[in-house]
Amino acid sequence: MMSFNVVTIYDNRRWDRFVKNAHMSDFNHTWHYHSTAADGEPLLLVYEEETEFIALPVIRKHEGEADGKRQYALYSYAGPICSTNFASLNSGMQERFESVLKVFLEQHTIISVSVQLHPLIHKNFKPLGLGVLRKNPESMLINVSDGPDMRQEHYGDNFANEVTLLKRKGYTVRQAVAIQDVDSFGEIFRRNISPLNNGAADHYDKAWFRQMLRPGGFDSSLLLAAQGTQTAAGALLTFCNDLMQFHLAATHENFLFDAPLRILLHEAVMLGKTLGMQYMQLEGLAGRPEVLFACKAFSPELYPGFKTWQISYGEADCRDARSRKLLQPLSVAV
Repeated sequence: MMSFNVVTIYDNRRWDRFVKNAHMSDFNHTWHYHSTAADGEPLLLVYEEETEFIALPVIRKHEGEADGKRQYALYSYAGPICSTNFASLNSGMQERFESVLKVFLEQHTIISVSVQLHPLIHKNFKPLGLGVLRKNPESMLINVSDGPDMRQEHYGDNFANEVTLLKRKGYTVRQAVAIQDVDSFGEIFRRNISPLNNGAADHYDKAWFRQMLRPGGFDSSLLLAAQGTQTAAGALLTFCNDLMQFHLAATHENFLFDAPLRILLHEAVMLGKTLGMQYMQLEGLAGRPEVLFACKAFSPELYPGFKTWQISYGEADCRDARSRKLLQPLSVAV
């Protein structure tokens, strides 16, 4: 019977070889991103048929015991990758992938699976017989190559004026280069997120931010907005292939009224254009679409949201999917 080739976090070359050979992937598929996991066991589950493959990066976490057996949950913050476009993937191969996944879950006492799908990479992906898709309308995909008219449609009529006003108030933006800048932003971020999730605040320590700014398999940049010598806000950006993410962002409590993240969003788009990026993904926090502070939705094409592929067994059906998601937020803008 067919089974997965399981790539562990100790085999970085093999892990990233599959990511590199995928038709499309983002930074959070890479070995480096998964190496920052504070808890759980990162795995790459690879299903292969001749020259084709489907690979699912996951983090396996212990969820307690039942009837003397250890139980686990799988979390995927990137979704599956494939050697071909999901739109042209042979349905028979996907069915066999799902069958192998089901057997893996049973053999390893996995009681729940939560797979976040990318709004672009998985636009044409849907499970054929295993689990369900749930919509999470709190993500926005921006075509950074669009002209000013389309950017106005994304952000609203007043966005350009608000950016100009911030500049008049003395706000400037620069890329962080000193380790002190990285540590300062990390402290602001932890203060932002602590009231929402203490565990997540502990995860994002100094080492995590320093590691994310020395990546492998993707590029990253930390933009800082300042008024005078005081850091007002920051945004951690990632770049992979032609995709970028406004991954983590935070504002110093003394500058919340001015909302300096707007000027960071503007500069992020400009940087993305310079680097040849095609799309930038923004996400809200914990089911709060209003965190997408400056964005308006005019059509599903502009505001696609993302979907979560969920598979549950037994007690996992009773769990709140939103609270599971909070274990490790992927993108924060406050």
